[in-house]
Amino acid sequence: MKKNLIFVGFLLSLTLYGQVGIKTDTPQKSLHVNGSLQITNEFNVGGDARTAGSAGSAGQVLMSHGAGAAPTWNSLQGLSGQTSLGFNVFSSGKSVNGSSAFNSIPGLNYNYTAPADGVLLIQANIYTALGEASGSGSLVFSNTQIVIKVNGIETFYGMSTPIGHPSAGMNPETTVIIGKINVTKGAAYAFDIVAKDVYKFGGTTGAYAGTFTWNTYSSQSSIVATLIAN
Repeated sequence: MKKNLIFVGFLLSLTLYGQVGIKTDTPQKSLHVNGSLQITNEFNVGGDARTAGSAGSAGQVLMSHGAGAAPTWNSLQGLSGQTSLGFNVFSSGKSVNGSSAFNSIPGLNYNYTAPADGVLLIQANIYTALGEASGSGSLVFSNTQIVIKVNGIETFYGMSTPIGHPSAGMNPETTVIIGKINVTKGAAYAFDIVAKDVYKFGGTTGAYAGTFTWNTYSSQSSIVATLIAN
């Protein structure tokens, strides 16, 4: 059974089952609008008889959970398969030249809070070079180890061998370190890139990692992270 209520300008249909149709006398859902819909204030989803639904936050989008389930508001970063920039930072200086103990590369540290569950892809591009007054002899070089720490744990490794002549601080090497970690929404992850010399040939005084400079030329090392949401 249904009732048609005719108002000036539109047709409102009520069925025995409490369904309401606007511009239709055969509503298919609790509210069936056969035409355009204008909302001039917030749009709430979810909730129940005692609790208002959620209007979401600015910038969020509505995600369907299929038939019979309320949709939810989500950030674009939280959508499955969505790719977004996690962070991108650059070195602001150099590690300690010739150090045999790990020390941080200035600027290459970042505290990241995951906006969604997913996989964080990491790529670091690190310059290493012999320091000025790099040693004596016809050949000088060192083996420099580079490590990406995650929450204080050595996680990803790289190695570089800057080589040159004495006082040849203009010979940089580039090391690329690639890795990935699983991240959990709301969890914090502290990234820190450190470096040390593990071997010095002959009278080599050692190398540094970070921002490479020579005369007026300067180039920064970097680390970039990309999140792929689950």
